[in-house]
Amino acid sequence: MTKMLDPSQFDRIFGSLEPFPYNRAFAQHLEASRRSLEGFLFIDRVLKALNLSKATSHYPPKSKDALRQLYEHICESKNATIHHKLSVVYYIILDIDEQNGSSQAEAYSQRASIPKKYKIFMKGLWHMDALQFDLALQYLTHPSLQPDFVDDIITVLVRHAKNDDYSLPLAYYHTVQPMIQSSPALELLFDSLARSSVTDAFQFSRSHADFMRRQLFQRLILSVLESANSDGAAEKALDLTSLPFDAQEEKWFKECLDSSEGKRLAVAKDTLLMRRIATGQTGYGGEPGTWAVVLEGVKTGSGGRVQA
Repeated sequence: MTKMLDPSQFDRIFGSLEPFPYNRAFAQHLEASRRSLEGFLFIDRVLKALNLSKATSHYPPKSKDALRQLYEHICESKNATIHHKLSVVYYIILDIDEQNGSSQAEAYSQRASIPKKYKIFMKGLWHMDALQFDLALQYLTHPSLQPDFVDDIITVLVRHAKNDDYSLPLAYYHTVQPMIQSSPALELLFDSLARSSVTDAFQFSRSHADFMRRQLFQRLILSVLESANSDGAAEKALDLTSLPFDAQEEKWFKECLDSSEGKRLAVAKDTLLMRRIATGQTGYGGEPGTWAVVLEGVKTGSGGRVQA
């Protein structure tokens, strides 16, 4: 195994490298992906986590000599375990396979005895860097893996969601059930939940301690009301106002809609009214169809209002 990390093994591992796989077009493609992924490829994140800072500046390599330097930096690192270093080399060979139509990576992983879970994880990150997110999740949700780079993965998946389709970040979260460390990643995930299912977002907010629970609960309310002109907005408002709030949530709900942030929304009063009707807190003597008028008011922010 250690021979697989000897600088003298460069030619045996990488072959002739003719034509050089990291040509200008491929290098530009990788740089474009780097910009698209919050300024860092996942291989950048791996190298940083392994304290391989010297190697980071050499990817993507611009020449065969630059690739040799990158490989030597990996080999000589005292900060990473042998399996981690072998996995980084495996990632590089995946690049070469992609460009040359070869299958060297699998052969290398077998010769180097790279554990299967390391291969699965690196293959998933490689697909993330290629912006092939659906393929990436086939690897990153594998049950043998311990979740890593969770916040980065969720952030990327949410920000690359198209047409309000958050199925990929939600599939990743529900399958892996990871711990989310950063507030920005948590908020992005929660917003995805709120846009997809008001009920699921509500239950998610309840899984957190009171301070964060209140923040997420208010975020859910504002998310529903701020989308008042979108398709399905009235139905989401009905879902929101029909939720089984406890006494604390009932208080937070009213405080949120009575706050300066809530009052700026044209549908705040309608939403409070809908809650009162849903919980039987108001005498309701309007004309037939008035409920629909309230729903339409939530959807458009205009039209008739029903006074309590």
